[in-house]
Amino acid sequence: MRVTAIVSAALLGVLLTGCEPQGAPPAVPTSEASVEPQPSETAAPAVEVFALPTACVDILPASRLEQFEANGDVLLGGPDGLYGDDYLLDPSPEQNAGGITCIWGPPDTELSTVTVSVAPLSDSSRADVVTDLSVTQGLNESVGEGITYYWKLGDRDDHPAILNALTADSWISIIQTIGGVDNYTEAEKIAAEVHAQVYTS
Repeated sequence: MRVTAIVSAALLGVLLTGCEPQGAPPAVPTSEASVEPQPSETAAPAVEVFALPTACVDILPASRLEQFEANGDVLLGGPDGLYGDDYLLDPSPEQNAGGITCIWGPPDTELSTVTVSVAPLSDSSRADVVTDLSVTQGLNESVGEGITYYWKLGDRDDHPAILNALTADSWISIIQTIGGVDNYTEAEKIAAEVHAQVYTS
C-alpha cells in the first residue's frame, strides 16, 4: 500500500513538471535570440562636382556647336571668339562674378543669336545675383530639383528669352536674342546641355 502511494506520488510529480501554461510562446533558442537584423546597404547619391570652363568650346557639347555652325552662327564673343572678350563694351555680370560668357551669331552682323554664360557661385555672391535677377530685372522665379530659375519668355519683336539657372555653386544663363515660347524652350535645352558639360559625378 505504501509502495503504491509512493509510485502514485512520483507519477503525479512527473506529470506536473511536464505541464506548461496554455498559450505560452515557444522557447526561442539563445543563438537565434541574440541575432539582430542588419541594416540594408543603399548606394549613396552621386555628388556632382562643378568645374568652370575656360574656353567656349568646352561650354557646350559638340552636337550643339555643330548645330550653331549649320545655322550660320559663329563664335563672336568669348575667350576664343572672333572678337574675344572685346565683343561686349563692358564685362557681363557673369564675367564680373568670375565666369565666362560666350556669344554666337552671324559673322556679317553685330546681332547675336545666343549668349551662354557660366559663373561660380558662393554663399556671399549668390545673394547679390538673386537680388539683381529677381528685383532689378524682375524675372520670374521657379524652383525644381535643387535649381532656382529666373526667367522670362520674351517675344519675337523686342524682348529676348532669358533663362538663369542657379545652384549652390554655379550660375548658368542663356539669352536668346529673339524671344518667344519656342526659343525659350530651346534655351532650357541649352541650359541642360551646359549643366551636363560643367558638372561631373
